[in-house]
Order: sequence, then structure tokens, then C-alpha cells
Amino acid sequence: MSSSKNLIYTCCFHQEAYTDIVIHLIESFAQSGSSSDFLVYTTTEYKEIIQKKCSLAASANILFFEKNFYKTMNQARISKLDIFDFPFADKYDKFLYLDADSILLKNPDSIFDEIVADIVYTVGEGTILNEGEYWGRSLFLKDDAQWSDREGLGAYALGFKNIPAVKKIFIKTKQSFYLDMYQNKLRFYDQPFINFYLIKNDMCDTNVLKPFIRSRPSAASAVNEGTTVVHFAGCPGHSDIKLELIREFKADYEKVRPQTRVQALRQELESLRQRLAEIETELANL
Repeated sequence: MSSSKNLIYTCCFHQEAYTDIVIHLIESFAQSGSSSDFLVYTTTEYKEIIQKKCSLAASANILFFEKNFYKTMNQARISKLDIFDFPFADKYDKFLYLDADSILLKNPDSIFDEIVADIVYTVGEGTILNEGEYWGRSLFLKDDAQWSDREGLGAYALGFKNIPAVKKIFIKTKQSFYLDMYQNKLRFYDQPFINFYLIKNDMCDTNVLKPFIRSRPSAASAVNEGTTVVHFAGCPGHSDIKLELIREFKADYEKVRPQTRVQALRQELESLRQRLAEIETELANL
């Protein structure tokens, strides 16, 4: 089992409606049996809203860290790279970042066992020279017009050790992001910058987390594949759509989720009771 000196964290800024989204993640963590700590990086206002709406947010291993001057979507998106600024970061050996629009289907602690190299573990997707720019096309070609296409990465899940090399690459990424935000009004969000700096510096693995973390699978597929984390990609900033996706998935998941042995025995007992009542009725009519 993984050490308890591990931290799963998420961020919740910019839109109050995202407090409803992150509550689904908090609840799924609290019910997962994880021995890791869980941190919500948010504002004081949103912290109070979350704690008022979600009783599980008071659990001992669910923590909050507050920053009250993050107001924009851009600041919200890059905040995931702030982890080394936290005063208690040194307490942890490894980190796993998850976007707020994610839920856990089972205990995530085994993911930390896969974080062994001095790099950032991500989920591979797309290609870096894709015309859509989601994975950093312009940044790569500006750096070197001869960049060969390769798999990109999703910035919705990041697993890494608490080491200076990762802290350094996060600082570089944030500096470039904010410089572009002020000079160019930020053509892109955080994901292209994270792609560029992690791939350029050979600081990522895009395969190890794939069996654990998936983006918008069907409930049946998530069960069949043994998925640990589901991310609800798309429609950034549209909290109503995100909530509907999460609720629909959870409703479908309840229909197909694997039963525990206790649940199966209870259902079997109830079936036996019903059959016994039928037999008693038949006997009474003889």
C-alpha cells in the first residue's frame, strides 16, 4: 500500500458553480478508502461554500489551501502548478493533481506506486502538431520548425515526486504562461504550455497513467477497464454542462458497478425471503 505521505489535490477558482463540481470529487475521494491526503486549492469564500454543502469536506484528511486574488479563468487554469508554493508541501513525497471535474471510482493510492522516475506522469492524448492547438502546435513550431509530431498529453492529471527538477519546470511553465498572457492576451490556456515544457525537456511519461485515468468513458467501459479516475473533458467554464455529464455518468455507473460481496449476499437473501413467502402462500392454498 502507498505511503500516507502522498497528496491528491485539485483547484477551484473563478466560478462559484465549480464548487458543486468539486464536491463530486471530494465525495468520491472520501468514499474511496484512500490513506492519502486530499487538498482543495481555492478561495476562502469557496471553501466555506464547499464545507457548508458537503459534510464529508470536514474529514481529517481533506485539507484546504486558500488564495483570494485568483479571479480569472487563466489564473484558475495555471493554479495547478502552484503546489510547490504551499507551506506544507515538504510534508509529502508524491503528488497527484486531478482537475476538479473528475471523480474517483476506487481507491487511487496504487497510482502513487507507479510514480517512480523524476518526471511528470500524465495521460497521453492527441498530437502536438494538431491544428487545434490543444497540445501546443504553435509553441513547438516557434521553438523549432522541424519538430516531429508525437503524442501530446492531457493536463487534467499530473503525477510527480516532490523534487526540485519538477518544481523548476513548473516555474518555467508558469513564467511563460503569464508572459504570453500579458503580451498576447493569452492565445492558449495552460495545456499547450504544459505540453511544450514537459515534452521539450523530456520530463513526462504519457503511458503509465492510461490504465488508471480516462477521459469521459462510458460507465460500462470504466467498469470493464477497471478505471480509477474519470475526467469529464470539454466545455471549459461551462459548469452546467460539466455537472450534467457527471450526474449522467454516476447514474449509469450505479446500474453497472461491481457489487461488493455484502451487497450480493443481501440481494441473495432478499430473493430467498421472497421465494419463501411464495412457498408459504402455495402451502396455505393446498
